[in-house]
Amino acid sequence: MIVMSGCDDDKPSAGPAAPSAPAATSVPPVTPAPAGLDEATRKTCATAEKDIAAALKEVAEAEKIGPPAGHSAVSAQYSAGAATLYTHAFTSSDGVNAAVKGVATAMTDLADTWAKAPGKAPSKADLTTARDKLKAACAAE
Repeated sequence: MIVMSGCDDDKPSAGPAAPSAPAATSVPPVTPAPAGLDEATRKTCATAEKDIAAALKEVAEAEKIGPPAGHSAVSAQYSAGAATLYTHAFTSSDGVNAAVKGVATAMTDLADTWAKAPGKAPSKADLTTARDKLKAACAAE
């Protein structure tokens, strides 16, 4: 006989309880994973962030070269960074995919601007915004 206490809906029982599945299958994990973020997507987020940091480090080194050769070097580093990111833009999360592509697009735009040998360094605001969106997408999933 099963004895139940707690909530009572004042309705009579339909009969004896049917055997249930083992309790171990209904116990939630101690540290549940964030909802909607599968292992592959979590790995993509971590790898993309590492790749962005590595690309920006290479860009900083190329910026030290100075004009005019430095313009081509910076452009090449942004292009390489964007190309690397595109390899991570295919996960089960549309939000993460779009955010990775957004960062890659911002890097490509900077590469194109640097290739035109600008008089001054172009703004990185779009890249910063895209990177923030990626961080938010990875945290929200």
